[in-house]
This record gives sequence, structure tokens and C-alpha cells, in this order.
Amino acid sequence: MTADAGFRHAGPAEIDCEIAVIGSGAGGAVAAERLVRAGRDVVLLEEGPYVPAAAAPASITESMRLMWRSGGLSAALGDPPVAFAEGRCVGGGTEINSAIMQRAPEALLDAWRDRYAIEGFGAAALGPFYGEVLGAVGASATPGPPGPPTDRLREGAEALGWKGMALERAQRHCAGTNSCALGCPTGAKQSMTASYLPRALAAGLRLIAECRVRRLVRRGDTVTGIEAVARDAAGCEATLQVRCKAVFVATGAVHTPALLRRAGFRRNVGRTLRLHPTLKMVARFPDELRAHEHRLPLYAVTEFMPDIRLGGSFFLPGLFGMALAEDFARRGHLLPEMARCGMYYAMARGRGAGTVTPLPGAREPLVRYRAAREDWPALAEGAIRLADAMFAAGAEEVFPSIASHPGWRSTAEIRETAGKTLIRGRASLLTIHLAGSCPPGGNAALCATDSFGRLHGARNVVLADASQIPEAPGVNPQASVMAIALRNTEAFLASGDAA
Repeated sequence: MTADAGFRHAGPAEIDCEIAVIGSGAGGAVAAERLVRAGRDVVLLEEGPYVPAAAAPASITESMRLMWRSGGLSAALGDPPVAFAEGRCVGGGTEINSAIMQRAPEALLDAWRDRYAIEGFGAAALGPFYGEVLGAVGASATPGPPGPPTDRLREGAEALGWKGMALERAQRHCAGTNSCALGCPTGAKQSMTASYLPRALAAGLRLIAECRVRRLVRRGDTVTGIEAVARDAAGCEATLQVRCKAVFVATGAVHTPALLRRAGFRRNVGRTLRLHPTLKMVARFPDELRAHEHRLPLYAVTEFMPDIRLGGSFFLPGLFGMALAEDFARRGHLLPEMARCGMYYAMARGRGAGTVTPLPGAREPLVRYRAAREDWPALAEGAIRLADAMFAAGAEEVFPSIASHPGWRSTAEIRETAGKTLIRGRASLLTIHLAGSCPPGGNAALCATDSFGRLHGARNVVLADASQIPEAPGVNPQASVMAIALRNTEAFLASGDAA
């Protein structure tokens, strides 16, 4: 992918196109690529910068400043708040995630089809779309030894007789730099800048990076254009007006509803944000893992899915330091033991819901999330099960991300304190999986769009991102985002409005 002055806009203050796509992540890139292959004149707008593989940051601090939204510090307010992370760069979250590609459980897809009355949905209907996007990014098991962090989680699950699975990733010739969260320096991770976007650019896509959309310009039920602020190569900002016949909105489960609500589209928009409440855990083993030198654990415990999944986290010195800082008085002794530590997580398929509300004059919307009553027992069970697996794998002590928690040093201690495992005001919850804020379907009481992403109340707006996954899927959502984006785009092209 060749940078055209960083793909910054240096042209006229007004441009015309047939279709504008807002957001270049997993959904927007897939939609843009399919549209230009169909011969459409497409402009793709991305708020963040283009960061080529050769310029990938060397530290998590620099990566967060350059490629993550709000420097990696965002939170959904609640009891407790839930920290979340989003990409803000060309390629979106695919540039900083683990590239794990999983289909949503078939039973959930079929349940959503029925609950939301979604035409052409369900496991069988989505199968071909999943197949196409997984093939396009080379979804596959990573060859060679996975490394000690993976081995420990797998060994623990096998010792307890639990089901698990190796995880496939979007990759081609992964070199194992352990830099997925920073931006892949080799281009092996098949993020959008290594896969869909180069093909789209070769087919005629116009990409404008560092271009923040302020608002959708509408006339009744038709969006006639976009008002944005574009930054040129010298760092100067100027207003950009984009006139278009149709708009694809793919700015994610938080910013898509915020943008739509600013334009006056409110019907079931931004009131059902879903996520995976996640609790991390640091485990110390008697032998060295040197997790910072290996890929993140490429194995997941599936025994308790879809409601609970156990897995492994990125391990970098900066992230390890952040985990210790949650309660340094009790965890500081682990600092010189970094080589013997690993980071793992228990993830619940959250049943709660949140809201997204744009604030006048503020760049970031207000995000709230209320965990459902059943989320807390699920997280508690997940934490206990994960600790069990760590001890079964030989861990000497484990520390869940709960302030003032003394940690566990044996399975006996887990059982003694199980009832006190999760205290709402002291659990440090996070998520990197957001979804469901604009669900599709024919259920008028629940849905923001029709079954194929057409926004209610708008003649020419299509959604193509995680906001269209009806509820939390219980697995990494990237493959589902891409499959649904492709499905919605194909439906648009097949409609009379696309002619």
C-alpha cells in the first residue's frame, strides 16, 4: 500500500462522489473495496492517520498516542465503569488488535435472526460471507510452536478436562514480533491496510486520512453530503464538503450512533450498546515464560461458551506495568519477576446494554453501560475458572484485576474467598469488543435499520460496522463485522438505488 502524502487531502474544499464511506476499519474497508470493484466512484474518509508498516511505533505508548482513540483511554460510565479501546487510524481497530478471526456461534446467529426478524440472516445465510472474508485475509492457525504463554493456558485446560481451541488469525507469514497491538511492522498481519485497502486503492478508491467528519448534511430523508475537517501534510486544517448520492457509515459501535444522532436519526439508534465485560489476571509461574518475546496466547477455553470465554492477553512491559499499577502495594513484588508472568482474561458475553449520547461541542460522545444482573455471576465464575486453569498449569500465584484483592496462591484459597471475588466498585473491567448499538431487522421495537443495514428514516444511508452485530457475540467480532459489511454492501448493489 503506497502512501499518497499520507493520503491527506490537499485539493479543493468541495469534492463529489457517488458513494462516501466513513470509517476505514473492518467494516468500512470491506464495503469500500466491494463498491469500487463494482465500478462505483467511492471516497473513503478516515479520521486518523495512515501509519505504514515501515513506520509502525516501537512502543505501546507511542502506538496509543498515534493509532488509538483518545490515547487508549476511553470508558463507558457505569457501576463500575468499563474501559474500552478503539483504533483511530487508517485500518481502524484491525491495525492494533490481535487479528483473531472467529465466526459467531451458530446458535446465536439463528437466535438473533428470530429475535430481531432479520431477513437473510442466521448461520446458513452468513456462511458464504464469512467464508469470503476469512479467505481474503488468510485466516489460519499460526505455524510453529505457539510459545509458553499459549502452552500454559492449553495445559491448564487439558489438565482439567476442558474443551479449548487454537485460534486462527488474519495473517500471511507471521514473524512473531509480538507487535500486533502496536501496528504490525512486517505487514504480515492482514489488517485492512495490508489486505482490503490496497486492493480498493488499485481499483480506484479515493482515500482521505486525517479527515474528521463533523456532520451529515441532510435534506429530509436524504443525506446529500458530509461536512468534515481535513488536515493536510503541513498540519493545516480546512473544512471539506463532500457531496454524494449515498453514504456508508462504518465508524464503529460508539461513533456510528453518535454521528447519526447528531444528524437527527434517533429511532433505536445508540440505546443498545453491547460489549464483553472482561477481567484480566496476572499469573506468576516458577519457570520463565518471557511472554513479552512471544505472541499473545493463541488458544481459548471454550468449555463455558458462549457465556464465558477464557483467553490470553498481549504482554508488553508497558501493559504489564499498568496491570501492576492497579494495586502496586500487593503486586509490586511481581515487577522483577516479569519474565515469569503472563496475562490472561475471563470474558463474559455481556447481557447488559449501554447508551451512546453525543454532547454539544464535544468530540467524544458520552458512553454509558449497565451490566446485567447475570453478568456478575458470569464474571465471578470466569475469574475462578481462569485461576483454576492457571494453577493446573503450575502457577504459583494469580492476581485478578480487582483493587485490594490479595491474590490467590492455591486452589484452596480460591474456594475460601470465592464469594468475595467480585466487588463492583473494585473490579477493573475492560473490553475491546463493542457491538449492537444500531441493530438490524424487521422488529420495529428493537431495530435501527432494515435487515440489510438501511437506516430507518434515511433513504440513502447504509451501516456497515459492529453496530450491526445485534448483541455481544461471545467471540472476537472482526470476522462478523466484515461478513455483515460485505452482506449489506452486496444487498445495496443489488438494489435499484445502486444503479
